[in-house]
Amino acid sequence: MVEQTAQRPLAIKISLAALEHLGMNLYSTIPAVLSEIVANAWDADAGEVQVTLGDGQIAIEDDGVGMTRDQVIDRFLDVGFQRRKAMGARTAKKDRPPMGRKGIGKLSSFSIANVVTVYTISGDERTSFRMDAERIREQMREESQNGQDESGACPVEDLDDWPDGFNAGTRIVLTALKHTATARTTQGLRQRIARRFSVIGPQQGFAVVVDGEHVSPSDRGYDQHVEYCWTYGDSEGEIPQRFVNLADNQPSFARAQPDSTMNVAGWIGTVKKPNFLKAEDGDNLNRLAVFMRGKVAQEDLLGDFGMKEIFADYIVGEIHCDDLDQDDDEDIATSSRQALKHDDPRFTKLRDFVHGELRYIASRWTELRNQQGAKVFCRDVPAVAKWLEALKGDTKKKAERWIGRLNVLPAGDNDKRELLKASILAFESYRWKEQLDYLGTLSNENIKTVLQVFKDIADLERSYYGQIAKGRLQIIDTLEEKLSADEKEHVIRDHIYKNLWLLDPSWDIVEGTQKSERAITTFLQSTSDDLTEDEKRARIDIGFRTAGGAHVIIELKRSSARTPIYRLMEQITKYRDGVAKLIPQTGFSDWPVEVICLMGQYPREYKDNPARVRQQLAIISSRVVLYDELLGNARRAYAEYLKKHKKIDRLSAIFDAIDDFTAAQVDNAS
Repeated sequence: MVEQTAQRPLAIKISLAALEHLGMNLYSTIPAVLSEIVANAWDADAGEVQVTLGDGQIAIEDDGVGMTRDQVIDRFLDVGFQRRKAMGARTAKKDRPPMGRKGIGKLSSFSIANVVTVYTISGDERTSFRMDAERIREQMREESQNGQDESGACPVEDLDDWPDGFNAGTRIVLTALKHTATARTTQGLRQRIARRFSVIGPQQGFAVVVDGEHVSPSDRGYDQHVEYCWTYGDSEGEIPQRFVNLADNQPSFARAQPDSTMNVAGWIGTVKKPNFLKAEDGDNLNRLAVFMRGKVAQEDLLGDFGMKEIFADYIVGEIHCDDLDQDDDEDIATSSRQALKHDDPRFTKLRDFVHGELRYIASRWTELRNQQGAKVFCRDVPAVAKWLEALKGDTKKKAERWIGRLNVLPAGDNDKRELLKASILAFESYRWKEQLDYLGTLSNENIKTVLQVFKDIADLERSYYGQIAKGRLQIIDTLEEKLSADEKEHVIRDHIYKNLWLLDPSWDIVEGTQKSERAITTFLQSTSDDLTEDEKRARIDIGFRTAGGAHVIIELKRSSARTPIYRLMEQITKYRDGVAKLIPQTGFSDWPVEVICLMGQYPREYKDNPARVRQQLAIISSRVVLYDELLGNARRAYAEYLKKHKKIDRLSAIFDAIDDFTAAQVDNAS
């Protein structure tokens, strides 16, 4: 009779310090933990890994080669087992480069779960066991208190049960989850796993499925937004399939490898708009991830460069460098396993290379975006294209470059339109200067050419004034909106003070009078102290401005107020006499004082005898202007001008086309 050999006991070989530092605190997120388990499945030559989020548990199951009981003891439960030295540089079945190195990733499960249950099958041999972090801790503490070496073996609970339908590979179930592991969605988990591996997909024969849905490269969340792309190594072939929205459907830009001693693959791309790099799952995708052997080794390299330019906000990329993880070299990963050692010469070399590439790409990106922006404006606003075609030589090139830049400026819809119109006027002015310089080269016989030059100058001046008139109509619209919305008094007051032409088209603010204006305004406001409460409520505010050729006092009344003429004249006289005493301080003592009463309706006496009321006010250099009259007169004056102006201004049609063009069209087309 053959004696049956006793089974070796299952025990995890680990110190308490290793459990705490390399297990409990190794990783901080579920995706990072699951990435270690998925990496183990890759090393086990699995074709598929299934991740299932259940009620209070997470299960990860692969169809890899599995483990015998002895392999569980000698490899899985031996923390620090160095796989590559013991098992070779390639996997046995699928000849893959293994991702695991130091054998501590298996402890990452304890970062999010207190209990880890493992089922594994190799051939006909099945092994199942459970590891409880609290029980392991307790035993280690007891042994330490008894004077025993806490680095010994900690027994693991053997199990007799086996999950139904599980016939190959390894199944790991995480339970007693910590609070950080409870609020995760299937979609978010799928996206984060996709960003951590470059080997997922049919080309590598490796699939990851989360709650029944396959993880794919598109789950990374940025492929569809990449506008320009620079590739390295053998990565160019995959770009057309991944990035389907490249600008002008152009191929990616392949870059030569500048340093033959370090093999770099992957790509660096830019997106159309920075907010495309704000992922739905909360991740910031504005980063350059570094991969080794198909698994992310550092989630972001971009932050190391401290780039402040606008360009930096558009960057995303994946840099692959297996030279950082050669079997015979020292491990370049930090103890957290989530970043690379920055003082390692290999990392420094990679960082210098990437930084140089970013500097090159920044200059090219600016050129490409400018060209694209000009194309968009010309395509969607044909009037702009026609205007550009009429320019010549260097002026045309500069105009195209500048107009293209508007596509990348962080401006809103209205600002982009106004910038485009201002740009056209600026280049028209530049062309006008060129024409004036050209006059000096003409002979006396070229009178027709001279006349045409001056006609072009007159046309430009007409266009400038047309834009001023259009802007003033917008200011009138704004005032009307403020009045309709019953805005606060000081808002209406300030709007009118900034635009005195609303009261009189000839008035402009005189520079250098701010100090005296403040003094007089303070005096005017102080005179309201002796008014009754009703009178105070009836008035909005008093203001003073030094306008072209006059000192202007503005008395604003509420729309509903109907002040009697005697009271109005009393107030006006008080203001006028007070200002007259202060006028010598302004330096403009020879200018008259005018008083404008801006009201919602005329004084009560106006209805019976309007001529008398106007005469009484005229005696003290004052007049009443109604809000409705103000808006109507101002609008009529500029609207009538623009109506005639459009017929003779050659740039008017271009500006109208720009006003109809929205920045949203730029975004959709670029």
